[in-house]
Amino acid sequence: MDKARHSFCLSVKTRNRRLFKAMYGFAMLIFLTIAPLTQSVAETHDDVAQDASVAQTVNGILSYSRWPAGEASSTALRLCIIPPVKFAAQLTPDGSAFSGRPLNVMTYPFDSPMLATQCDAIYSGYTSPEQQADLNQRLTGHAVLTISEQDDGCALLNAFCLVITPQHTGFKLNLDTLSRSGVRVNPAVLQLAREKE
Repeated sequence: MDKARHSFCLSVKTRNRRLFKAMYGFAMLIFLTIAPLTQSVAETHDDVAQDASVAQTVNGILSYSRWPAGEASSTALRLCIIPPVKFAAQLTPDGSAFSGRPLNVMTYPFDSPMLATQCDAIYSGYTSPEQQADLNQRLTGHAVLTISEQDDGCALLNAFCLVITPQHTGFKLNLDTLSRSGVRVNPAVLQLAREKE
C-alpha cells in the first residue's frame, strides 16, 4: 500500500513539475513574443512624434514664406518630396487646407525635370553634395524653397536645414541660398533661426 501511495505521489510530483515547466515555457514564450512588440510600439510612437514635429516645423516655414507674384501657383502651394526621406510621413496630405490655401504634396525622383517647374518648395532627405549642386543649378531662376532633413550644417545649399532630435525639431538657415531662391521669409523666422545657432 505504501509502495502504491509512494509511486502515486511521485507521479503527481512529476506531473506537477512537467506542468510547471510547460507553464513556465509558455510564459517565457509569451514574454519573448510581446517584449519586441512593446519596444516596436515605443519606437513607432517615437517615430510618429518625430514625424509630427517635422511636419509642424515644415508647415510653419511654408506658412511664413511668400513667393514672388506669379511664381507660386495661385490655387495651391506645391510641396515636392525627394526620397529617400525619414520624417515626411505626416507632412500635410494632398488637398488639405493649409494657411487658407490647399497644400499639394507630391513625390518626385531626384532627377525629375518637374522639380524646377511644378514645385514651390522641395523637401529632401539624403542627397550627395554632387546631387545637391546639380539640383541647385536646375532650380536657378525658379522661386523654389528647399528644405532638407539631412543637412544639419546647411553645407549642401538648402535654404532650410532641419535639425531633428527625439525631443525637438529645429532648423538652420542658409541666407545665401534663401536670397537666391527669390522666396521671402518673414523676418521673425529668420530671427528664430539666428537664436537657435
